[in-house]
Amino acid sequence: MFLFEEHIDTIEIAAKTASWMCFIAIFALVFTGQVGTPLTIAVVIIWVSRVTLYRIKETRAYWDEKDAEERELHREQQHANRERELRRQIQRLQRPDR
Repeated sequence: MFLFEEHIDTIEIAAKTASWMCFIAIFALVFTGQVGTPLTIAVVIIWVSRVTLYRIKETRAYWDEKDAEERELHREQQHANRERELRRQIQRLQRPDR
């Protein structure tokens, strides 16, 4: 498992926090008239945090899909095992007593 996947919750919180802090900073910078490098940096940080949040969303969707497939496979295996056990019981019941 990659570092990103191991710490996905922490990264998500950090990306959301950075995004909102930079959003507030952009308003403050525009309000004070300081358009320049700090504003550019804030915009880039928001962009990177949004890309990160999108990647987190994709990763979680993949995990959910994978879990659903595993649950379905498990159900199918349980169903097959039940059928096999029922067949054995039927065969035992159909055998003449010894």
